[in-house]
Amino acid sequence: MSVYVPSGEPVIVSGITLRVSVTASGSQAVSDITAEVNANGEILMPLIGAVKCDGLTVIELQEKLKASFKDYFIDPQVTVGFVYAENAGMKSPWGSVLMMGEIARPGPVNMPSTRDLTVTRAVMLAGGATALANKRKVRVTRREKDGSVKRFVVDIEKIGKDGRSDLDIALKPGDVIWIPESWY
Repeated sequence: MSVYVPSGEPVIVSGITLRVSVTASGSQAVSDITAEVNANGEILMPLIGAVKCDGLTVIELQEKLKASFKDYFIDPQVTVGFVYAENAGMKSPWGSVLMMGEIARPGPVNMPSTRDLTVTRAVMLAGGATALANKRKVRVTRREKDGSVKRFVVDIEKIGKDGRSDLDIALKPGDVIWIPESWY
């Protein structure tokens, strides 16, 4: 089932990897840390311990860490960023789409940081359509903010054969892409 994912700044959730840098008085106060957000929605930081960050944006987490490090440093500067390498088995902070049906590797496909994932690119990232796929009737299901469901049909065969990239659609996190079986 498709889910609605609000657009805008991604929020921190379990499984996402963050890089944290802390400086004070112009020099590094704490060595740079790369940490995966644990199942409790926390990261472990030197001096201050476990910090709850689930549901926060990177800016909100920076402010929270800055306030915590004020007990140890004068005017600490904190920088937080997402660490994400495509195809490295990492969870994308920008969300994912779900590929189903006649596809080589069914399952989630991560949204890139550029957020420019199209139906054809998602199909390629999932290993391509199988020999049994009906590439003329690829269905995209999207849940809208009000709970309504939108459905699109994309002809990826025409996009490829005729170079009609204008027929391709940009996907949103939470979309479900179904590639049906061909009956001929």
